[in-house]
Amino acid sequence: MKILVAGTPGVGKTTLSKQIAQRVNIAHVDVTRFVKDNKLYESFDEKLDTLVFDEDTVAEHLNNHLKLQNCFIVDTHSPVVVEDIAFDYIFHVVCDIGEIGKRLELRGYSEYKIQKNIECEIFNMIGEELEETFGGKIYKINGSEVPNDDAKYAFDDVFKILNC
Repeated sequence: MKILVAGTPGVGKTTLSKQIAQRVNIAHVDVTRFVKDNKLYESFDEKLDTLVFDEDTVAEHLNNHLKLQNCFIVDTHSPVVVEDIAFDYIFHVVCDIGEIGKRLELRGYSEYKIQKNIECEIFNMIGEELEETFGGKIYKINGSEVPNDDAKYAFDDVFKILNC
């Protein structure tokens, strides 16, 4: 089973991904962590307080990392880096913008970075990228009720879809 979980930072995609990985006992790849751990970034954007990476380079490394695995879950805010993977399930996690703001503030994000991420959610940028990249069946999941980093939260709708 190959699962993609995508969404704007702060919507609950990593929390959901960890829950699924634990529940069905499959590998979890957080693309942001993967980029950091493998030093795949080119620079650091001071204004956005984020790593800058080449999507093709990350895609190549991810494909090489995952090519021998049949079961995994990937979570990302950049779906294009996994466009060559045939996912069995694609989940787009969305969230109330007020809740995103609170979560990102708790992470210590700057007001500018919080605003840019909220704009990303308002304009459905991840959703549009998922549609353009994958088309087909994309399940929209509401992450608004997910407590920060609470691995005990049950995503009942997702588990029903996955039959687990």
